[in-house]
Amino acid sequence: MSKIFKFFYLTFIFLFLSIFCSKLVADEVTFGVDAGYGFLDIGADDTAQTIANLSGSTVTASYDTGAWFGRIYGDYKIDDSTYIDVGFFMTGDVTAKYTLSGATASESYSANGIDVAAVIKEDKKDALFVKGGFHSSTIDGNANVTISGTTYAAKATASGIGFVFGGGYDYEDGSRAGITYYANLGGESDADMWLVYYGFRF
Repeated sequence: MSKIFKFFYLTFIFLFLSIFCSKLVADEVTFGVDAGYGFLDIGADDTAQTIANLSGSTVTASYDTGAWFGRIYGDYKIDDSTYIDVGFFMTGDVTAKYTLSGATASESYSANGIDVAAVIKEDKKDALFVKGGFHSSTIDGNANVTISGTTYAAKATASGIGFVFGGGYDYEDGSRAGITYYANLGGESDADMWLVYYGFRF
């Protein structure tokens, strides 16, 4: 199942559950879908250094700095200005290329996870908001990088927790724009992401 198909499949399931649940707690829960662009640091320079240490040669790295990003979420109203936000997010692939003695190999990474944050905003549809909390995420990548017939171990999959914070603006028509920072993606101290997004709440 491709990442894009998986995301839209999960979005459909989420929307179905949202409609059902909203009938039960219509005044307390809202749901939303965000899409945007994530600027990721996947720690490719560290992988290049690992390969250099194993090969005894200089290794250079070049890599993508971003990919598409999607998130589905629900907000539960605690009081007039405080909400609990729970979401699932997924990114597209970012590719890193490693060059050793004129030979180049590449690997791709993506990230996904869930996040939980407290959201503070004015009690009206048209308002600024800020949020902060934690995420549990996974970075998926190749287990090995092969250059000129030699295979070197690389970061394959990392899972862990980190913190998340951000802010934005909710518009009266139900749309939302914002920016969010995810620290320590996959629990890795050298992996993080800035997200710029636009979405809709319903």
